[in-house]
Amino acid sequence: MAWTVSGWYSDTLKLALALDIALDLERDDHKLALYSNSLTPDFSATAPAYSTTAEVSGTGYTAGGAVITGTTLASTGGYTTWDGDNVEWASSTLSGVRGANAYADALGTNNLILGVDFGSAYETADGSLIVAWAGTGIGRIHVVP
Repeated sequence: MAWTVSGWYSDTLKLALALDIALDLERDDHKLALYSNSLTPDFSATAPAYSTTAEVSGTGYTAGGAVITGTTLASTGGYTTWDGDNVEWASSTLSGVRGANAYADALGTNNLILGVDFGSAYETADGSLIVAWAGTGIGRIHVVP
Protein backbone atom coordinates (compact mmCIF):
# COMPACT_ATOMS: atom_id res chain seq x y z
CA MET A 1 0.00 0.00 0.00
CA ALA A 2 0.99 3.66 0.10
CA TRP A 3 -0.04 7.19 0.98
CA THR A 4 -3.49 7.95 -0.43
CA VAL A 5 -4.97 10.56 1.91
CA SER A 6 -4.16 13.03 4.69
CA GLY A 7 -5.84 12.86 8.08
CA TRP A 8 -5.89 13.07 11.84
CA TYR A 9 -4.89 10.04 13.91
CA SER A 10 -8.20 9.38 15.66
CA ASP A 11 -6.89 7.50 18.70
CA THR A 12 -4.55 10.38 19.58
CA LEU A 13 -7.48 12.82 19.47
CA LYS A 14 -9.57 10.45 21.60
CA LEU A 15 -6.78 10.14 24.17
CA ALA A 16 -6.39 13.93 24.29
CA LEU A 17 -10.13 14.54 24.70
CA ALA A 18 -10.29 11.94 27.47
CA LEU A 19 -7.35 13.72 29.15
CA ASP A 20 -5.31 10.50 28.98
CA ILE A 21 -2.47 12.40 27.26
CA ALA A 22 -1.47 16.04 27.58
CA LEU A 23 -1.63 16.96 23.89
CA ASP A 24 -1.22 20.73 23.59
CA LEU A 25 -1.27 21.72 19.91
CA GLU A 26 0.04 25.19 20.75
CA ARG A 27 3.39 23.82 21.94
CA ASP A 28 6.41 24.48 19.72
CA ASP A 29 7.98 21.07 20.21
CA HIS A 30 5.87 18.86 17.95
CA LYS A 31 7.81 17.45 15.02
CA LEU A 32 7.25 16.66 11.37
CA ALA A 33 8.94 13.52 10.03
CA LEU A 34 9.19 12.71 6.31
CA TYR A 35 8.28 9.33 4.79
CA SER A 36 8.52 7.43 1.53
CA ASN A 37 5.57 5.96 -0.35
CA SER A 38 6.18 2.57 1.27
CA LEU A 39 4.39 3.83 4.41
CA THR A 40 0.65 3.26 4.63
CA PRO A 41 -0.72 5.47 7.40
CA ASP A 42 -3.38 3.85 9.58
CA PHE A 43 -5.41 6.78 10.90
CA SER A 44 -7.58 4.46 13.01
CA ALA A 45 -4.68 2.61 14.68
CA THR A 46 -4.63 2.28 18.46
CA ALA A 47 -1.83 4.32 20.06
CA PRO A 48 -0.15 5.42 16.79
CA ALA A 49 3.41 6.57 17.43
CA TYR A 50 6.41 7.94 15.55
CA SER A 51 8.46 5.23 13.86
CA THR A 52 11.54 5.18 11.66
CA THR A 53 9.94 2.55 9.40
CA ALA A 54 9.84 4.05 5.86
CA GLU A 55 11.25 7.37 7.12
CA VAL A 56 13.41 8.99 4.46
CA SER A 57 17.11 9.64 4.94
CA GLY A 58 19.59 11.90 3.23
CA THR A 59 21.85 14.90 3.54
CA GLY A 60 20.27 17.69 5.58
CA TYR A 61 17.67 15.46 7.19
CA THR A 62 17.86 14.03 10.70
CA ALA A 63 15.77 11.02 11.72
CA GLY A 64 12.77 12.25 13.69
CA GLY A 65 12.23 15.24 11.44
CA ALA A 66 12.10 18.93 12.30
CA VAL A 67 10.27 20.96 14.93
CA ILE A 68 7.03 22.68 13.93
CA THR A 69 7.30 26.23 15.30
CA GLY A 70 4.83 29.10 15.61
CA THR A 71 1.94 26.77 16.37
CA THR A 72 -1.53 28.12 17.06
CA LEU A 73 -4.94 26.66 17.76
CA ALA A 74 -8.02 28.68 16.83
CA SER A 75 -11.75 28.15 16.61
CA THR A 76 -13.94 30.12 14.23
CA GLY A 77 -17.00 29.47 12.09
CA GLY A 78 -17.44 25.96 13.44
CA TYR A 79 -13.85 24.92 12.62
CA THR A 80 -11.02 24.22 15.03
CA THR A 81 -7.76 24.87 13.19
CA TRP A 82 -4.20 23.88 14.05
CA ASP A 83 -1.58 25.98 12.26
CA GLY A 84 2.14 26.66 12.41
CA ASP A 85 5.11 27.93 10.48
CA ASN A 86 6.19 26.15 7.30
CA VAL A 87 8.84 23.48 7.89
CA GLU A 88 12.06 23.55 5.83
CA TRP A 89 15.01 21.27 5.25
CA ALA A 90 17.60 23.59 3.65
CA SER A 91 20.63 22.32 1.73
CA SER A 92 19.11 18.85 1.64
CA THR A 93 19.49 15.95 -0.76
CA LEU A 94 16.43 13.75 -0.43
CA SER A 95 14.44 11.49 -2.72
CA GLY A 96 11.10 9.74 -2.64
CA VAL A 97 9.54 12.07 -0.05
CA ARG A 98 5.83 11.26 -0.35
CA GLY A 99 4.29 12.25 2.99
CA ALA A 100 4.86 13.38 6.54
CA ASN A 101 3.65 12.63 10.04
CA ALA A 102 3.29 15.31 12.70
CA TYR A 103 3.81 13.87 16.16
CA ALA A 104 3.96 14.97 19.80
CA ASP A 105 7.68 14.65 20.46
CA ALA A 106 7.35 15.93 24.04
CA LEU A 107 5.07 13.06 25.01
CA GLY A 108 6.97 9.95 26.01
CA THR A 109 4.80 7.94 23.62
CA ASN A 110 5.46 10.21 20.58
CA ASN A 111 1.79 10.06 19.57
CA LEU A 112 1.10 10.69 15.88
CA ILE A 113 -1.18 13.69 15.44
CA LEU A 114 -1.72 14.16 11.73
CA GLY A 115 -0.48 12.59 8.50
CA VAL A 116 -0.01 14.57 5.29
CA ASP A 117 -0.08 13.00 1.83
CA PHE A 118 1.95 15.15 -0.59
CA GLY A 119 0.15 13.65 -3.60
CA SER A 120 3.41 12.68 -5.32
CA ALA A 121 7.04 12.05 -4.41
CA TYR A 122 9.48 14.97 -4.10
CA GLU A 123 13.24 15.22 -4.13
CA THR A 124 15.95 17.77 -3.55
CA ALA A 125 19.56 17.94 -4.74
CA ASP A 126 21.41 20.26 -2.35
CA GLY A 127 18.26 22.36 -2.22
CA SER A 128 15.38 23.14 0.10
CA LEU A 129 12.38 20.98 0.79
CA ILE A 130 9.65 23.16 2.26
CA VAL A 131 6.38 21.85 3.65
CA ALA A 132 4.14 24.88 3.21
CA TRP A 133 0.82 24.54 5.01
CA ALA A 134 -2.45 25.36 3.27
CA GLY A 135 -4.25 28.60 4.02
CA THR A 136 -6.52 26.54 6.25
CA GLY A 137 -3.56 25.53 8.45
CA ILE A 138 -1.84 22.25 9.23
CA GLY A 139 -5.21 20.65 9.87
CA ARG A 140 -8.71 21.57 10.90
CA ILE A 141 -11.77 19.85 12.22
CA HIS A 142 -15.33 20.89 11.49
CA VAL A 143 -17.12 20.72 14.84
CA VAL A 144 -20.44 22.38 14.02
CA PRO A 145 -22.92 20.63 11.69
